[in-house]
Amino acid sequence: MTLTETGPPAAPSWPDDPGHLLYGHLLRTARTTGRCPVWIRPDDLEFPLDGPTGPAALAAAIEAVDPATVLDRWWPGPCRPGCPCGELLPAAIPRVPGPEGPDRSRAPATFDAAVDLAGGYGSSLAVVDAARPADVPAALGWPGICNYVPYQDLVSLAAVLRYWEDRWGAVVVALTRSRMTLSVAYPPSTDAECAEVAAEHIAFCPDQQDPQNGDYYTLSTYSRMIRGACSWSFWWD
Repeated sequence: MTLTETGPPAAPSWPDDPGHLLYGHLLRTARTTGRCPVWIRPDDLEFPLDGPTGPAALAAAIEAVDPATVLDRWWPGPCRPGCPCGELLPAAIPRVPGPEGPDRSRAPATFDAAVDLAGGYGSSLAVVDAARPADVPAALGWPGICNYVPYQDLVSLAAVLRYWEDRWGAVVVALTRSRMTLSVAYPPSTDAECAEVAAEHIAFCPDQQDPQNGDYYTLSTYSRMIRGACSWSFWWD
């Protein structure tokens, strides 16, 4: 059995003249260069989390994780007795069986959607030791999930992000201190797809269901919200 060495992440580089054209070039060549861009400010990376050291070790650790198992483990159901949510969460994450689709992680539309979304960001551009966007939060030691003790596992987080990147063309475009924004080139459109993704989102980030602003989203209402949505945003309080 080989133990993976862990430690603080490597520092990203910061291009002097960032822009969405440079972002697009770096994104499209990341699988070859092993360097992937993301929009984030340096002060949003204060207190990074430790993880596997080195891109190869990190990629191997992510590859070894089953995203479905992660989502099963993170599912917040069942609701406690007397829960006021209006639509009780079941004990296990709802699963919608269906055929596996094509790998869309390197489709031209996936890159185009990310570049389109990146055009709205004026924050700093970081270039990270990672071959794909899904691995970027883990490569940075991104601390945005630090308030959720069971979720301080960026390797598992990356495994889920890889799954979404492959299936939906969902790309991590921007990070802040507590928010993650993804472009989505092939968003869910059927009732079954939307129900499945809604449950996955709530497992991935419970604040999607209870955003602490007076609203509360049931699985049904949230699944309607994400139908055809070309971007996803997750916020951890």
